[in-house]
Amino acid sequence: LERTPCVVSFSGGRDSSAVLAVATHVARREGLPLPIPFTFRFPGKPLTEESGWQEHVIAHLGLEEWQRVELHDELDLLGDVARRCLTEFGLMWPANAYLHVPVFGAAAGGTVLTGLDGDGLFGDWRFGHAQGVLHRRIAPTPRDVFRVGFALAPVPVRRAAYRRRGVFVPSWLSLAAGAEYADAVLDRASSEPRQWDQRVAWHAGSRALYLVQRNFEMIGARDGVEVGNPLLEPEFLAALAHEGGPAGFGDRTQAMRHLVGDLLPAETIERVSKAAFGDAVWLDQARAFIESWDGRGLDPELVDPERLRAAWRPEYPVFHSWTLLHAAWLASQGHTPSGEQAAPGNVQEK
Repeated sequence: LERTPCVVSFSGGRDSSAVLAVATHVARREGLPLPIPFTFRFPGKPLTEESGWQEHVIAHLGLEEWQRVELHDELDLLGDVARRCLTEFGLMWPANAYLHVPVFGAAAGGTVLTGLDGDGLFGDWRFGHAQGVLHRRIAPTPRDVFRVGFALAPVPVRRAAYRRRGVFVPSWLSLAAGAEYADAVLDRASSEPRQWDQRVAWHAGSRALYLVQRNFEMIGARDGVEVGNPLLEPEFLAALAHEGGPAGFGDRTQAMRHLVGDLLPAETIERVSKAAFGDAVWLDQARAFIESWDGRGLDPELVDPERLRAAWRPEYPVFHSWTLLHAAWLASQGHTPSGEQAAPGNVQEK
C-alpha cells in the first residue's frame, strides 16, 4: 500500500475479493491511499461474467475508484500481448500468465496484489472432513469410517486407491510419457499431508506456485511493478498453519469466514460459482495457428501432434494443453522454449 499506485487484480471471486477487502481495511486504518481494483470485462463472453458479484463487493467496501477495462481479442492466447511475452521470456507457467500485462501497465512504478492461490490453498484439501471428525468438530456418520480410514492410511495405500479411481492422462501423450505423468500425479496426490498445518507448507512449496510467482515478477518488472501474492506470503502461511493447527478451519467457506468474514458480504464468502476465461483467450489467432501448424517443434517421443491438435479444437480446450500451444508457436518462430533464437534446423533438438 505504501508503494503507489497499489492495484488489486480483482475478478470478483472469493480470493481477489478477500485481498481487496483486507487491503482496503489496512489502508483506512493506516491512513494510506486506498487500493485500486482492476477488472477485465469481456463483452459477449458469458463464462467470464461476474459484474454483479464485483459490484456487490465494491459497494460493500465503499470504494469509488475502480478501473474496468473492456477487452475483445487483445488477450488471445497467441495475440500481440501473449507473443511479446513469449518472445521476451520464453515458455511460461501458467500459459495465461500474460493476462496480467494490462494490470501491470495500470500499476506502473507501483504494486499489484493478486489473489493467488486461494483455490489450491483452501479448496483442494482432501482431508478437511476427516480431520473435522477426528478432532470432534463434525459429528461422525457411518460413511466417515471410510473417510477417516483413508486419511489415516499410509501413503502406499492411498496411492493404490487413487490409481484404482483412475488418473486423467492427456490423450496426446505417448504411452511412456502418459505413464510417467500418471505416476507424478499419483505421487503428488498420495503425499498430501492429512494435518492442515503440515498441508499448508506442502501446498505452498509446489513447483507450479513457484513458477507462477516468478513469472509474475518477471513480467511486472518491465513496468517497475512489485507483485504481491498475499495468500502465499511466508508470514501469512506460517500464521495460517499455526492458527488452524492440525484440524484446520473446515471447508473453504468456513476458512474464508474465519479470515475475512467481518470484511466481506456473506454472499461473497459463501459463493461457490467461479468465472472461466477460456472463451476470452481461445480466439482467432490461436485457432488459426492450430490449423496452420505443421506438427513440428514438439518432442515426438512425448507428444502425438494430431491428437494434440484434436485436443485444441473444442470450444474450451483442456487447460493442460495451453502451454503446448505456446511451445509449438515458439518452435514455429525459430525460438527455443527459453525464448532464445535457435540455430536453423535445430529447433526440434532444442
